[in-house]
Amino acid sequence: MNRRIQQALPLLILIALAGMTIWLERTTRIEDKPSSGSLRHDPDVIIDNFTLYRYDETGAIQHTLTARQMRHYPDDDSAELDHPTLRYEGKLAPTHISSERALLTKDGKEAILRDNVRVLREASPGRAEMTLATSLLYVYPEEEIARTDQPVRMTQGKSVATGVGMVADRIKENYVLESRVKATIERARRP
Repeated sequence: MNRRIQQALPLLILIALAGMTIWLERTTRIEDKPSSGSLRHDPDVIIDNFTLYRYDETGAIQHTLTARQMRHYPDDDSAELDHPTLRYEGKLAPTHISSERALLTKDGKEAILRDNVRVLREASPGRAEMTLATSLLYVYPEEEIARTDQPVRMTQGKSVATGVGMVADRIKENYVLESRVKATIERARRP
């Protein structure tokens, strides 16, 4: 009987090794189950020539947002825009804000404009056209407020101001440069 055990021992060892190999393969296998996509940052919607209108409480257009392309991302509910333009209307002179690209946050309450950001407030009676240039601008469309911590150049008529950092309130018609301000102001002519 001892001899039969000795002859069967290599076969028993092979069976045990085969069983351990199968067990090891199954415990270390990565399942190829379809994922929900929540860990990926891929667009679920792409819209070319995108336009969004926002109305005030009276039904008049408050602002219009247009872009060459909008991509929506479901993982964080954000949207990226190519060549966006935001146009404010209403009682004040129309204001246009544009850039190369922008990011809209989840709730749409903040737009982060990047690269070649331009602001143009159209001329109105008694006020020359105003332009502003920067590389980054945080815009809060509902409040009509914009901020940046980057260098800014503003021009109005022949007046020019530069600085670093700015807070702009369109409703109050305030544009405040925060630091390193240099300005050349054109004097108003008296009648």
